[in-house]
Amino acid sequence: MNSSGAGIGSFIDNNLLLIVALLMFLLGVLLAYFIYNRPLQQARREIDRLQMQLHNEEQLHEERLLMLDDAQDRLHNTFAVASQRSLRENNQQFLQLAEESMRRFHSESRADLDQRKQSIDHLVDPIKQALEKTEQQIQNIEKHRQASFGALGEQLRNLSVDQLALRQETSKLSTALRTPGTRGQWGEMSLRRIAEMAGMIEHCDFMEQVQRSNDERTIRPDMVVRMPDKRELVIDAKSPMDAYMDAYATENEAERQRYLVHHAKRVREHVRILAGKRYWEQFENAPDFVVLFMPGEQFLGAAMEQDKNLMQDALDMRVILSTPATLMALLRAVAFGWQQSVLTENAGKIRDVGTELHKRLTVFINHVEKLGKNLESGVDTYNRLLGSLERSVLPGAKKLAELGVSSGRNLADAEPLEISPRVPVQSELELEGIGIADDIKE
Repeated sequence: MNSSGAGIGSFIDNNLLLIVALLMFLLGVLLAYFIYNRPLQQARREIDRLQMQLHNEEQLHEERLLMLDDAQDRLHNTFAVASQRSLRENNQQFLQLAEESMRRFHSESRADLDQRKQSIDHLVDPIKQALEKTEQQIQNIEKHRQASFGALGEQLRNLSVDQLALRQETSKLSTALRTPGTRGQWGEMSLRRIAEMAGMIEHCDFMEQVQRSNDERTIRPDMVVRMPDKRELVIDAKSPMDAYMDAYATENEAERQRYLVHHAKRVREHVRILAGKRYWEQFENAPDFVVLFMPGEQFLGAAMEQDKNLMQDALDMRVILSTPATLMALLRAVAFGWQQSVLTENAGKIRDVGTELHKRLTVFINHVEKLGKNLESGVDTYNRLLGSLERSVLPGAKKLAELGVSSGRNLADAEPLEISPRVPVQSELELEGIGIADDIKE
């Protein structure tokens, strides 16, 4: 017991400050409660009073609402009666005003609508026209497309038929060209065509027209071109092409190469044979060479590709290898030479004709000059006659008119002529004639 009391006393001694602080806090809480409790009670009493006052105000508001509803009903009834009376009085006037307003509004609306419609039409018409044109163009395009596709289909069918026919004709041509006679005819036709294109057909003689004979055989070239000064150019068109056709008829590349080499050898052999005919000795005015015409660029190109010295060796043997392009150039050069020859031949004739024309012009100008002098003499005679008329005849006629002797017509005044004919200057004519003659001589 004593120990417990001692422990409590020791606890109190150790925590005295804490106990005192706790007691002071409790005392402060009590004082704050008593201090703030009175305003709280006063606030509660004020709340009760305000609630009572609010209740009274609500009752008063309800009474006022009832009074307002009653007054509104009476006012409504009164207004209804007044409005009915006013409506009956103003109904006709209102209807008239409304009808007039409606008519005016309808008229304005119609006018505005018409104006808007016109404006819209102005805007829409170009678009409409453009659409119509576009539609028409589309229809035309569609018609052309259908026609074009139909024509294209027909052309494709015709092309297929033509291709088949071409293949058949090519096969026939390939077979025909292996015949020496047909090949010679083709070369002659090519020569004729080139001569026509070059404008030299009138200066070319073909193998039916030209032949030369010597002690051993008759020589008949394919074409002889007549040049100015009675010169003659001999052309041979019998070129070999069997090996070339065999080369492109096979699918084997090695065999094709062998045929092409053989083709080059055949061309070289034909050059040697043609050089041995020595056409320039048989034709007196021929140059010392002969032209070997090959009717296709490919024939000569294939031979020269295999034999690089073929062209030079042929020139050394006095043989000129020619294709359609080079022969065309050669014949055009000869045609130009013929033109120059014709101009030279006609120069003397032109000079003689020009001189004779100048003489005739001189005689004509002399006649014109004489005519001008005669006209001048006639004008002078006319003016003298007119002067005599004015001095001797007209005064007497005027006196007769004054005495009353008249035919009723006025005497017209004749005017003298002041125009003199132009006389050509003889010296100018002579100088011009000399110049013309000099130009012709040149």
